[in-house]
Amino acid sequence: MIAGLFPLAYAAVLTCLLLQAFRMMLPSPASKASASNDRTGLKTTHPELLDENGEVTSEELWAVRFSSEGLVLPEA
Repeated sequence: MIAGLFPLAYAAVLTCLLLQAFRMMLPSPASKASASNDRTGLKTTHPELLDENGEVTSEELWAVRFSSEGLVLPEA
């Protein structure tokens, strides 16, 4: 008799947990408001993209990759 209640209890707990998980994933009105407002109220730009006058540069951006060639590693 008790063995027959375990599947029902398991299904009830699983359903409650799934509902809680979906409820937590829903965006709240407070999270929408905070995501759209920056603390300064301005568009944030990385400082290295600005020139001497504070404007966004029109220069070509470069990427640098450092290899481990020539690197001396300590022996274990």
